[in-house]
Amino acid sequence: MILGVFTVAFPAMKMFSLLGIWLVPALTRDSAQGLFRIVSHLGKWSMLDVFVVAILVILMRSGGIAQIAIRDGVVLFTGSVLLTQIGAIWTGRIVR
Repeated sequence: MILGVFTVAFPAMKMFSLLGIWLVPALTRDSAQGLFRIVSHLGKWSMLDVFVVAILVILMRSGGIAQIAIRDGVVLFTGSVLLTQIGAIWTGRIVR
């Protein structure tokens, strides 16, 4: 459940909030800045999912439960993180 919250809920809330800043025409400058502050606060927790996954990988490999191989998912995940960060920085500059 914790992994689901930090790997699905937080990134989804962050991306939908950024998308809302861009696409909702009724947002005033103050409300857009308030929503961006929330996104910035969520961004502080966004790397926690990486930490949780790393702990799970270590526990599973050390216990002999599973074999874990790095494949295309690492590239896709890295791209997702980088694009989200670039989008957040870009949106922050526009909101200010």
